[in-house]
Amino acid sequence: MLLNAWRGRCPRCRQGTLFRAWPNQVLPQCPVCALPYFREPGYFVGGMVVTYILALLVIVVVSLVLFFLVPDKGWLTENQKIAAWFIFSIGLTVAFLRFSYSLWISVDYWIEPWAPGQPK
Repeated sequence: MLLNAWRGRCPRCRQGTLFRAWPNQVLPQCPVCALPYFREPGYFVGGMVVTYILALLVIVVVSLVLFFLVPDKGWLTENQKIAAWFIFSIGLTVAFLRFSYSLWISVDYWIEPWAPGQPK
């Protein structure tokens, strides 16, 4: 399941792709087995929550490491530090988008499988 999520593959047939283009244009259904990827309106809100949690975990770990292990030499002003953290946060969010959406649909399919054409 995690390998398929990492590769962005269909949770049912494991061959079809989930995404049309970068960063996360999700296809309406699997091109191989026709499994619909949108089960209901707002389905990928859970994927957005996973993205937020993963980004937050990385930010907390990096900030703790920087706080305790790297001395502050005063190279950057407070505004520059805030801008750097903001850019880092946006970059993490974009980096985790595909994996989070793919993980969300894979876990959902693993918990409650559905078939092509099955009512929502």
